Amino acid sequence: ADMWASAVTNPLDIQVRQQLRTQAPGAKANAFWSVGLQMARNEGAMSLMNGLTASMLRELTYSGIRMGTYEYFKSSIHGLAPGALATDGLTLKVLAASVAATLGSAVANPTDLVKVRMQAHYPAGSPYRSTRHAFASIWREGGLRALYRGTDATTLRGVVLSVSQICAYDQLKQSLKRRGVMQEGLALHFTASMFAGFICSVTSNPVDVVKVRVMNDKERKFGSVLDCVRTMLRQEGPMAFYKGFSMCWARLGAHTVLCFVAFERLRALFGIAPM
Repeated sequence: ADMWASAVTNPLDIQVRQQLRTQAPGAKANAFWSVGLQMARNEGAMSLMNGLTASMLRELTYSGIRMGTYEYFKSSIHGLAPGALATDGLTLKVLAASVAATLGSAVANPTDLVKVRMQAHYPAGSPYRSTRHAFASIWREGGLRALYRGTDATTLRGVVLSVSQICAYDQLKQSLKRRGVMQEGLALHFTASMFAGFICSVTSNPVDVVKVRVMNDKERKFGSVLDCVRTMLRQEGPMAFYKGFSMCWARLGAHTVLCFVAFERLRALFGIAPM
């Protein structure tokens, strides 16, 4: 489900990363849609599908783990503390999503790094011929240490995103059904995922901005994630963390709706109960 959503929204994802680059200090900012038009004009329409293989690989690993283990961890954590946590309570959902996202983000950081690098802007042309070549090139920069650069930012972003996205969807679905507003079905899945997409865009945008800057920091301008945060606050102010929110919402909102609608359809197809 996540791979499908990622494939559809890949052009938006690339525009997000290009726009974040143009909004760095001293860079000339361009409107979101003009970035896509400029890329298509200068590099061809297929430039908007750069890094698609890396993006799909990242979703297979990172999202496969975080979404695939969410309900397992809900059951496991509830079993470890019988009676202490309600099965339908928000606390249990937050704990389960946090554990699942931490595991997925930490394991899949190399695929996320390659995806970010392959979608980055290179005035002289991309140095990577393929996803395999990107992995090999980054490995030569410093082995596993290079592939796991920015793991702390990736993990933080993964936890923030998953808690706000998965828990919001789960909680909204539950609330709408309990109050009799909507019944299980496509309309409920679409409505809950729309709200979840907005909520996770609000919470994850600041972390996404920092993550992209750290992962593209080949010159080692930032000593750590905290150093990047301090530098941004000092040079650009707190609103720097919400640069590009509209494009983030366009991409992440669409991704969330496509993902959860497909996820629920696939569950029904294989005879699995709805989330």
